[in-house]
Amino acid sequence: MMYIFKMIQQVAGKNSRSLYLPVALSCVDALLHMGMFSTMILTIIELIGGIFTVEKLTLYSIVLGILFLVRAILFSINYTQVQYRGADISAQQRLFLGDHIRSLNLGYFNKNSIGRLMSTLTTDITDFEQILTHSLASLIKVLFFSALTLLFAFMVSWQFGLTATVLILIAFPLMQLSGKMSQKYGGNQRTSINRVISRIVEYINGIKTFRLYNLTGEKFERLDDSFTTLKRDSVKLELAIMPFSVSFGFVTSLILPAALILAPGLYQSGVIDTNRMVALLMIGVSLSSMMATLGSLYPELKYLSKAAENILAARQEEPLSYRDDAVQLKAFDISFSHVDFSYEKNVPVLHDVSFSVKPGTTTALVGPSGSGKTTIISLISRFWDVTKGTITIGGCDIREQSPDTLAENIAIVFQDVYLLHDTIANNIRVGKPNATMKEIVEAAKAAQCHEFISALPDGYDTMVGEGGNTLSGGEKQRISIARALIKNAPVVLLDETTSSLDADNEKEIHKALDALMKDKTVIVIAHRLNTIIGADQILVLDKGRIREQGNHEQLLAQNGWYARMIAEQAKARNWSIE
Repeated sequence: MMYIFKMIQQVAGKNSRSLYLPVALSCVDALLHMGMFSTMILTIIELIGGIFTVEKLTLYSIVLGILFLVRAILFSINYTQVQYRGADISAQQRLFLGDHIRSLNLGYFNKNSIGRLMSTLTTDITDFEQILTHSLASLIKVLFFSALTLLFAFMVSWQFGLTATVLILIAFPLMQLSGKMSQKYGGNQRTSINRVISRIVEYINGIKTFRLYNLTGEKFERLDDSFTTLKRDSVKLELAIMPFSVSFGFVTSLILPAALILAPGLYQSGVIDTNRMVALLMIGVSLSSMMATLGSLYPELKYLSKAAENILAARQEEPLSYRDDAVQLKAFDISFSHVDFSYEKNVPVLHDVSFSVKPGTTTALVGPSGSGKTTIISLISRFWDVTKGTITIGGCDIREQSPDTLAENIAIVFQDVYLLHDTIANNIRVGKPNATMKEIVEAAKAAQCHEFISALPDGYDTMVGEGGNTLSGGEKQRISIARALIKNAPVVLLDETTSSLDADNEKEIHKALDALMKDKTVIVIAHRLNTIIGADQILVLDKGRIREQGNHEQLLAQNGWYARMIAEQAKARNWSIE
């Protein structure tokens, strides 16, 4: 029990204090319930004794009416309070957790499936809210009422009180075992749920491919297997809990037979009178009922507490560090100094990379696939931290800068574009949330996407499908370029921005980029070498190392990889089909 209370306090933190009132009201409700229970016992005793009168009927009815009314008012207040405060704590947890996850490096997202992440942010917090808004109050009430009833039992007959206590103590380890099984197999079931979510997302995102290869429905074994595993783990969970839960229920249900045997026996031996015998029988019924409720409630709480563990585990992930008193960036030259980096331990991606990018210049990164080009862009954006060495912007180590501050000074256009399920205008406005419609149109014109946007039925108010799936690759790319242009950040990172554009638009896009990125520090990844001939600096990467460095003419003179690729592309342009 203490584990559950401790877990709630750890997750809710200072906000757990707001639950004190609902907990106190639950205890008061248990006291009032005991009052009604005692009134009922007194009524039965007096009926049996033949001393029940109309006056007492009136008195007891008034007492029960008052108790019922007070309980109803308290229940209403308590229910409202616990719902409001539980929902408020859960809402704060979602906001905090979302903000915290945003501050983690991309390694966290690689280690955790989309199902796990979605489950933590939705299902786990919802389950934790269930503990706060329903289970906690029920548990407090059951425990408090059971303790009062057991104390009452000792007051009526220490023999029965001792018997009931012994039975509860025997049953208690069984309840704990049912909780352990719930927690253990519940963890496996939650993992299966995460896997199902991941597979569903995968299925929806890849539906075109799966249809093409006839892998829809039952033929998509990955999804089918995840459902089968979830079914198996759910059955295992129920079967693991059942023996201990049933055993606990059986042992605690013996409290009632014990009362039925002890009460008449003690009465016949003269130890207790008729009144106490009736009280013992009623106590046996009530205590047995409370234990049955506790037996079903405890495994549920232990299962739900796994959600709290997942929330805490996500919160304990270390965010990217920075200094609150870091100097604000005033210059925007970029420098790599002896940088090493590995996504996984002992699997190096960059080796001793050093280069500098002067403000207002363009540096192009070229090289074969897997050479480390995108990794360099990711490190500058601080999606990851270097394994060794330093990266500075304006002479300041980016690890000292707040990720939010760093992001304000960088505009990025990735090769894989993701658009929000929102209007085109709002997708461009992501780069500058307070942008006017005039600014949006100007950015769209510069990115060569104003014409196709204007041709849409709703123009800039046209809704974009989730991920941008209602637009072509080239259209998505141009909207992402407009988003980067409107941000007007001093550092611009481009990951093969023209890869999805047709030849007619590519030249115009480059003109727009040249004009709007003047005096900015630009780093661009390119596969088509003809697009970066005018770059101030070209870095040729191979297996995580800089093999060649210079401008176009200097690299041609070196007669290395770059010169060979330029020659090959020149030959390719003269190819013809006969």
